[in-house]
Amino acid sequence: MPLAAWVAVAFVAGTLPSPFVLAWALRRHDVIAEMRRQDSPGDAHFLVARKLSGALGVTAIVMDMLKGFAPALVARATGELAGTLAWIGVASVAGHSFAPFLRRAGGRGLTTAAGVSLVIVPKAMVASGVISLAGTIAKRGGLGTSVGFGLLPVFAVVFTYDRALVAMTLGIVGLIAIRRLEGLEEDRRAGIPLGRAALGRLLFDLPRGKIG
Repeated sequence: MPLAAWVAVAFVAGTLPSPFVLAWALRRHDVIAEMRRQDSPGDAHFLVARKLSGALGVTAIVMDMLKGFAPALVARATGELAGTLAWIGVASVAGHSFAPFLRRAGGRGLTTAAGVSLVIVPKAMVASGVISLAGTIAKRGGLGTSVGFGLLPVFAVVFTYDRALVAMTLGIVGLIAIRRLEGLEEDRRAGIPLGRAALGRLLFDLPRGKIG
């Protein structure tokens, strides 16, 4: 399949808003409305777990991982080269984070990035996942995921993955960072120093109104 077709498929698959789909299936429009709020506290998966059920929260996480995992797995199984796999990885995360119909209510991209990376750079993802899990156990989940995913390109180099795949991990981390940094202008208008606001978002994934 041509590269453009793979990119289109991966991007479209990435746009599937799993938490929204589950809330819509249960006709919980109140949950959908809260997820669409730009200042909605917490991640959409945790919002589903809190408002609907823990099992559905886990289901949303698994669905978001699979929408990155599946295209990458099919591409790898059909013998696509590293360059194509790299573009598929970036496109999947871009679709998750920047779905046109969700605007700024799109996700951070972590779950889809994890699904993609487990197929394309599995050793690097496992290493990053251990750090993320350690942060969760220590009740520092935001910091743990930030450090874990931030080190994904480093682990990709350590495990000697193809340069195109290392570039993919850099692209994924860049997309996650861009998504987290949205709202800095509001922070500035609220009198929060730019450096503190950026650090809070990048390292701790703090929502608006929680920095300062």
